[in-house]
Amino acid sequence: MIKKLYLLIYFVSGCLLCLAQPRINGLSYQKSVEVYGCYEISFRLGEYDNPYDPEVIDVYADFTGPDGRHRRVIGFYYEGYQFMQEKKYEVSSRSRDGDGWKIRFTPDMAGSWTYIIHAIDKKGEVTLSSYNGNVLTFQCQQKDAEGFIGVANTKYLKREVVVNGRPQTRSFFPVGPNVAWYDAADYGKYKKPYGIYDYEKYIQQLSGKANFIRIWLNRYQFLSLYGPEHAGTIDGKPRMYFDNTMNQKDAAELDYIVQYAQEHGISIMPCIFNYRNFSHKNGVATGTKENSAMPSDWHNNPYHTVLGLSSKYDFFTDARAIRIEKNLVRYIVARWGHATNILCWELWNEVANMADGESIPSQIQRNIVQWHSQMADYIRSIDPYQHPLSTSLGSGKDIAILYDAFDPLDIVQEHNYQNIQKAASKEQFSHILYQESEKARDNYPNKPFFMGEFGFGQSNPKSKYELKDPQGIDLHNSLWSSVFSGSMGPASFWYWDCLEKNNWYERFKPVMTFLSKLPLLSDSFTAKHTGIANNHTLEFPYNLVTYYMVNANEDTLMGWSQDTAFCYQSLRRLTDEVSKNHFVDDKVFDPNGYVYTLNPAKRPRPSFPVNRIVLPIKDQPKGTQYRVRWFDTETGLELTSEATTVVVKKPWFRNKRIVIEFPSSIRDIPGFRVNNTFGDAVFVITKMDNPATH
Repeated sequence: MIKKLYLLIYFVSGCLLCLAQPRINGLSYQKSVEVYGCYEISFRLGEYDNPYDPEVIDVYADFTGPDGRHRRVIGFYYEGYQFMQEKKYEVSSRSRDGDGWKIRFTPDMAGSWTYIIHAIDKKGEVTLSSYNGNVLTFQCQQKDAEGFIGVANTKYLKREVVVNGRPQTRSFFPVGPNVAWYDAADYGKYKKPYGIYDYEKYIQQLSGKANFIRIWLNRYQFLSLYGPEHAGTIDGKPRMYFDNTMNQKDAAELDYIVQYAQEHGISIMPCIFNYRNFSHKNGVATGTKENSAMPSDWHNNPYHTVLGLSSKYDFFTDARAIRIEKNLVRYIVARWGHATNILCWELWNEVANMADGESIPSQIQRNIVQWHSQMADYIRSIDPYQHPLSTSLGSGKDIAILYDAFDPLDIVQEHNYQNIQKAASKEQFSHILYQESEKARDNYPNKPFFMGEFGFGQSNPKSKYELKDPQGIDLHNSLWSSVFSGSMGPASFWYWDCLEKNNWYERFKPVMTFLSKLPLLSDSFTAKHTGIANNHTLEFPYNLVTYYMVNANEDTLMGWSQDTAFCYQSLRRLTDEVSKNHFVDDKVFDPNGYVYTLNPAKRPRPSFPVNRIVLPIKDQPKGTQYRVRWFDTETGLELTSEATTVVVKKPWFRNKRIVIEFPSSIRDIPGFRVNNTFGDAVFVITKMDNPATH
């Protein structure tokens, strides 16, 4: 009798134990993957009220590489969706195939990898190291590939690559525009989105010309994991996604966008939160319209309508809100952290602008700073690939304390918009971008800086600046000047719709072509320019604007130089009616002018009959020789190469300089004409160790 009782207790205990633990079913996995490829595991678990909360169900895998290293990778809940294009629009539908859980891992080393899957809920834990009698393992095959992007030093980024079977490190300069959200058209009461096919269009056009885009992950009604959705309604209102009801359709869209971008050589800076959803004003861009049924403001924000926060600033301190925020970030890292084309995680877009132009109290600014520190620590604790972190502040009032938010992050970012039509001097936007980078270097000398947004605004939104500059001349100038500003890459243009309207995609290609040839730069490079201050303006010798960088050893200098006749204001003068003030009257416009047609017959003449550029140096002896290589700004390819010599200007002051001559193929002074569309060129100057052999 006692023996039977023990057997009964043992049997019941075993049954209870089985019921207490989560159960992994339907395991599907690959047997091999290439280095830096995505290794994906799929399986099913029981149903949970909130599959996005690790306190409810926590899923992860521990991977062990051929060198004995361990990496923990978080799993995520997944629902299948499929897409098709109807006319220009995206049509989505549920696909039950693949519903369940996934783990995505990117191995960085060839050889045999093993792993153990863990699933933990409030009833217990299950671990799985084998399935159907087979140890969970896969082979990573060697292949030339591009790996993850990271911080190389205090100024620049790097990328891990495999070349001829050997791991290497290369430079990485992000070159490309914002494509923050996909477009949508009015469709009855709601908008009908172009969806992934809008991104597909931009990525296709940028492929081979750029290597970077910046996108937003939570632009309500567009690509957004939380918030109101444009498709489907509940009680006549847009369906709301939040906390335990994440928008899986939009997650599937992001799957497609990330993979499609990767296939076309495009890296992505995803921005997680943005101020427009926390504004008390309707969060729309200046000069645009948004359907009133789908506003993106605090009034419709689920942190307010669902969670019940009374103040938008409670987002940074409320324990319930922080739990939800961490769960969202955790999901993003789990589902897309494997992608080698994720450049960094950007926590906020212009967080200060959530104040709607008002001052943010000091204590709230400190709360925002503390939130960034807390979130940075959390992401680093769960991201096995340690993607860099960034944020952006915007242009709020009295936000000095907020700049401390960059302290725990890896990349300092700013946004800048200028009205080039109103600028009355020859100090172009290109110089403003240079100055902003210089200021950032002073404030944060130990972190890379990036201009994450820039654009040419105007006071009258009906007057589109691109109508006055349809060839993107100032875009061209701004990209090249910011390359040599000490930034980690050229500034990222905001108005991506202008790229499509004016075919400005080509403006990025020469910049990327040039930068792709550069080695990994040291952080000893210092940004300089040849301008001389005169009554709050800059005057450039011989009317050649030059921005350049020189390293500490003075063995490498590189820069961009342009004839001032090709600045935006100078070109505008060729198109405006006589005696009209083109800085004020936006209606003055000559459709036959140079800016509009780029007619060679109307191309400006050189502004000064000297081709000389003088670059001061300090520590090189007289007679030191350098080689000067000139590059075409319209192709990024090398034009010519020649030797030059360091000379002494005034021996008793020991002021030394490198003197170079603008190529005659670009600026033909004898004929007094400019043969280059933009009147500019890029140079790279390197010290000749043994001049006799060069």
